[in-house]
Amino acid sequence: MPYACLKCLSPCESQSQFCISCGAPLPPQGPDEYTGRMLGNRYVIGSLIGKGGMGQVFRGTDRFTKKPVAIKGLLPEFLRSEKFRLRFAREGESLFNVGHPNIVQFLAFWEDSGREPFLVMELLEGQSLRSLLDGSPTSGGGASPHILPPFQAVACAVQVLDGLYHLHSLPRTLVHRDVKPENIWVLPTGTVKLMDLGIAKELQGKALTAAGQHGIGTVEYMSPEEIQGFRLTPAADQYSFGVTLYCKLCGRVPFIQITEVGMEVLDAHVHAPPPDPREFAPDLPDFLVRALARSLQKSPPDRFPSCFAMKRWLLSEGREAA
Repeated sequence: MPYACLKCLSPCESQSQFCISCGAPLPPQGPDEYTGRMLGNRYVIGSLIGKGGMGQVFRGTDRFTKKPVAIKGLLPEFLRSEKFRLRFAREGESLFNVGHPNIVQFLAFWEDSGREPFLVMELLEGQSLRSLLDGSPTSGGGASPHILPPFQAVACAVQVLDGLYHLHSLPRTLVHRDVKPENIWVLPTGTVKLMDLGIAKELQGKALTAAGQHGIGTVEYMSPEEIQGFRLTPAADQYSFGVTLYCKLCGRVPFIQITEVGMEVLDAHVHAPPPDPREFAPDLPDFLVRALARSLQKSPPDRFPSCFAMKRWLLSEGREAA
């Protein structure tokens, strides 16, 4: 497999110890080494940024533009699973057709000679909404960790709703299916971007999960219809975002997972009303209480007609009926 020098980005000879262009020492080469790998003669993998449920993300560089990029690959334990490889490829296919300021920008999909897949995306500065809610030192967020002030929660919410509405309005509608704080990124400028379309599903496409199973999202943010194995519509993303907004405003999700499997949460999503958000945020404005109540309705037709309608409700503080 091809490698490049991390200093001058020149391609290097296989198994070389030093760059023939600038003389810099080269990183170790091998099937389990990622640093220095070159994808498509253009993108060079650098240091590891972090790991998630099934993937790992590296800082990389575009050899042509010299700009930093994010390069995402599967964790080694998932490389042999065709199911996970298909799910990973789906993320590339989904992002390829998406261009929106509130969705992470996709740059390239690449499979190396050993069929190991990689996604190349814009490198985002800042932090996830989960980190912001957890009160990380760089958050500069609300008055206390775990809760955002209403004005800040709304400013973030309208951007997420914009991104979701774009997905839902594509010629081949996409349902994200995994809206949660970990998949929402907040840039230092205040711009908010949706991430991780790995389980996004076209309404005309085939799911990777059989009907009757409770999906492959995160149980605390899963819609009642996904839990019951029903056909998903954009309203499912609205429900998951309603849980996310509840979490931003109240410092907790409506239904907390206690057991490892989370069956108590799945049952509550289908049958139990969410706790009154004013139990946890007594000063919450009425329009936000009503927005949470409507987006968390059990039946999809009882929610807002669209994420755009929910956005208008929030921006108008409930003055624009939806």
